[in-house]
Amino acid sequence: MQAYKIDRINLITHKCQKKKNVKSVRCRYLAKSHIVNCNAQNQNFIYANFRGAIFTKVKFNNSTINGCDFWGTSFKDCDFSGAKISDCVFMACKFSNCNFTGTIISYTTIVNTSLAECKNISLFKRTDIYKNYPKCILTEELKAALEVLKSDKNLRTYKLLHISDKKYNELNLFLIQQRFTEEALPLLLIKLANHSTRNITTYKKLEQQLKSMETSGII
Repeated sequence: MQAYKIDRINLITHKCQKKKNVKSVRCRYLAKSHIVNCNAQNQNFIYANFRGAIFTKVKFNNSTINGCDFWGTSFKDCDFSGAKISDCVFMACKFSNCNFTGTIISYTTIVNTSLAECKNISLFKRTDIYKNYPKCILTEELKAALEVLKSDKNLRTYKLLHISDKKYNELNLFLIQQRFTEEALPLLLIKLANHSTRNITTYKKLEQQLKSMETSGII
């Protein structure tokens, strides 16, 4: 089997060092990144997938975090003051002593994640919280479409539709079923097999690609 290139950020500022800077990123799968005691102020994190990443003492002040995926991501002593978080998915994340003063969070999905240690957090329009991992409705047509995409190298690496060979990403399928009809979704997924998926790194990017194909009348 072909080995996938690992793309991640490992950035740690040690004691007596000048704080290192986290630069803006777009359309990157940065699973298991490890960022400690760094500045990420005034940056743009767009369609970045931080599955299993660890952030400790990171300052995200006034940054834009849009369309990102955080699955099993850990945040400790992080500062999101003044940040704008939108169209993101937080699944089974851990927050410890994080500051959300003045943070705008909108159009975001939060699943199986405690916000008890998110100081001054406010959730704005269309932010949904699910205590438990939701289940999707798997029709035979949808299963067939997912089987077509099962071997797609990028979607497989990014775990957007399948978490493993035998397990679907039911959260993403549940979310996407809210956006498309039961008839249209399988057809769109099959058509996706003929398109580049290299930059489809997060749930939101996947949704937008399918929406684009639907709008252009591909199905």
